[in-house]
Amino acid sequence: MSTPMPTGPSATPSSRARPVWPYLLIAAGVLLLAANLGWLSVGVIGRLLSLWPVALIAVGADLLTGGRYRLQVIVVAVVVAVVWAFTGVGGTGERVVVDHPLEGARAGEVTLRLGVGDVSIDVAAPTGSLASGTIDTGRGETISQRLTRSGAVARLEIASQASGSVSVGPNDVRRWSLSLSRAVPLDLRVHAGVGRNTLDLRSATLSDLAYVAGVGETTVTLPALGGYAGVFELGVGATTVRIPEGVEARVTVRSGLGRVNVAGTFSRDGDVYTTPGYADAAPGERIELTVQGGVGAVTVQRVR
Repeated sequence: MSTPMPTGPSATPSSRARPVWPYLLIAAGVLLLAANLGWLSVGVIGRLLSLWPVALIAVGADLLTGGRYRLQVIVVAVVVAVVWAFTGVGGTGERVVVDHPLEGARAGEVTLRLGVGDVSIDVAAPTGSLASGTIDTGRGETISQRLTRSGAVARLEIASQASGSVSVGPNDVRRWSLSLSRAVPLDLRVHAGVGRNTLDLRSATLSDLAYVAGVGETTVTLPALGGYAGVFELGVGATTVRIPEGVEARVTVRSGLGRVNVAGTFSRDGDVYTTPGYADAAPGERIELTVQGGVGAVTVQRVR
């Protein structure tokens, strides 16, 4: 007589431990959604993101136990993350003043390396100023500012730097509020960090634009004048690129893991989107954009 095959759960392929990565992706998505909706502060999100060693330990423990204690591992990891985020020291650092004159420069090259916090950048600097504004830092954060000149070009780099242990707590307030010059052409390069970034460049004259996203929500309104190329390397979160009407554009989209939506009067040829008047527009009336998608939603739209 043949021995019957076992029919319990251990005999089915579904009993194998499921990978933990989907859970981590879902958790990251929930955190980013909560930040975009305003349910969690940027400071808390930044502190949670600093807990990646806890995630590694949790993954290792899950692998060692073959997934048998996954629920317990997840609960412990979540408790540790929440306690760390809401009971840390936190506290703000200082307010840094940004004030760099043009001093006769006829062009500017501006590089911004952002940290953790909300960022607002416009093109409303006082007459004769290349960049002005304030930066509210967090504890353990310093801001470096370096202005050099080469002929008629003023080169400015402003960067967030960590000095020792950077504390990010629920009451932490970090904010960049900067205004750039509208009087000279700008080569603008932005390396984003963690937070909500708003760039209103409608009044700018750009010679080049590069934006490297980090984690968070980004909205960029491009200039009403053309004559430049722009590259957007997107990270994690929602990004909106707004192109004013009257500027013809060709947009090449290389999507990552997210969703890409190009809205408005664009014709599509594969990954290339073109406005109706692009081919006949003068060089100063059109722009060339490359959008390299990350994780999250990317929207390119026309605005008045």
